[in-house]
Amino acid sequence: MAVELQNAVASFHERQTHHTKDGHTVTIRPAESERDASEIRRRLARVVKEGVYLDETPDSLGDTGKKKDEIREIQKGGGMYTVVEVDGTIAGVALLRRGSKGISYHTAKFRTWLIPRYRGMGLGKKLMNYSIDWARANGIEKVNLDVWSNNDRAIQLYKKYGFRVEGRLRRQAILKGEYVDEVFMGLFLKPQPVENE
Repeated sequence: MAVELQNAVASFHERQTHHTKDGHTVTIRPAESERDASEIRRRLARVVKEGVYLDETPDSLGDTGKKKDEIREIQKGGGMYTVVEVDGTIAGVALLRRGSKGISYHTAKFRTWLIPRYRGMGLGKKLMNYSIDWARANGIEKVNLDVWSNNDRAIQLYKKYGFRVEGRLRRQAILKGEYVDEVFMGLFLKPQPVENE
């Protein structure tokens, strides 16, 4: 297991560039609070306005200063705040927020979003691969996330990567006039000991 972790650390690159079949350049890199916060906030506001994927409102977004603080706080806390760019334009983010030191620091909560224009390009898969590789390289043992039950596309993607449903809050939100559950999923990156009953 130690050798596996060393290989993950050695092979992981924080800045990655890919090229799509139709000629776009995709760059995944750590967010820079001063450079990226304003654009991230504008892009996130676009996703929040859809009222479908995130449990936020335009009023809860805060200003650019708050976004700068969030980026710095997550990164200084040992977490990951990453942007994905398509031809130099931020198309979305992925983040891993570490748990509390001494209690749940071995875990991280995953969150991601893409603006509508860039969905369907395979960026979600690229961000998922990047995030899992980053988590392994940084000693995270378990990644958690939550997703609305009507987001079948995301749930299927998470399951493909090995996430398992760990619980749900029934009728937790009303989206477009219908109740949806909040589904909690987890991915263990380290083999688990067999539990005795």
